[in-house]
Amino acid sequence: MDPNDTKLLLEETSKNTLEANIEPKTLEVLNKILNTLLSMNNRIAKIETEVEKIEDVKQQLSSVVQRMDQVENNIADLQQHNKEMENSFEGMGQVVEKALEKCELNRNDIEKIEETTMQEKSIIKELQETVLDLKCRSMKNNLVFNGLTYHPSEDCEAKLQNFINRQLGIEYMVTLGNVHRFGKYGRNGARPIVARFVYRKELEHVLKQAYRLKNTNFGINEQFPPEIEIRRRKLYPIFKKEKSLGKQARLVRDKLYINGQLFNPENININPANNDREIINQRTPSTPQHREAANSPPIPPRSKRTRTESDTAEKSR
Repeated sequence: MDPNDTKLLLEETSKNTLEANIEPKTLEVLNKILNTLLSMNNRIAKIETEVEKIEDVKQQLSSVVQRMDQVENNIADLQQHNKEMENSFEGMGQVVEKALEKCELNRNDIEKIEETTMQEKSIIKELQETVLDLKCRSMKNNLVFNGLTYHPSEDCEAKLQNFINRQLGIEYMVTLGNVHRFGKYGRNGARPIVARFVYRKELEHVLKQAYRLKNTNFGINEQFPPEIEIRRRKLYPIFKKEKSLGKQARLVRDKLYINGQLFNPENININPANNDREIINQRTPSTPQHREAANSPPIPPRSKRTRTESDTAEKSR
């Protein structure tokens, strides 16, 4: 029975007892019993209320337990995932370590290759300088003559001997090795003549007399390989400037000496395209024909020279 119904029943019983004709003592006992029952009924009502609250708490605890179970499952899944990630990281770490080891080996190989390359570059540079020096030595006794007109039946050596005699005032016959035309055609339609002098003193004598060609269409210059010509044309403006200042300047092959001191060309910045290709020594005048003398090959000795197609075509003109 509901506690409220019980309470109403007890109150109604108490009322009926008062109206009934009952002895006072009995009535007193009955009232005590009713009061006790009412008190018990109130306590039972409170207990039932607390029990309901306990049921609510129980349901909440059950929900919490379910959630905890779900959380535990999630934690277990996370732990499994973390374990898999750790294993994956360990595998990646091993791969990275192997890659680093390989990179280190490659770096060592690259350093060895670079060192070998530097050594080979140094050797190649030395060989290039050696070859260049040999080219210069092979051209040491060569002079290039510009401006001499061309005739189909000409004898280059006879023409050159006549030129040296008339234009330079050298009365004796210089001793020549090979004499022939080479290179590009000049302004007068003739290619330069290159001649090998047997004796260095005669070559120097010819160069000393080159001042006589000033303000003429003729020119004389020493023959050098193209690499030396490039270096010389960078130094030639400095050479002219220092000479104009009254200093003692000498241009020896690709070295410039000023007052006896070797000039360092590393700090100069000259555009070779703005200078004449032809570089002449300090006793030789500058003429437009000098530009034709560059890029000429070394002249072989007379005894070993063979007739080329260009020489045959030159003779047939």
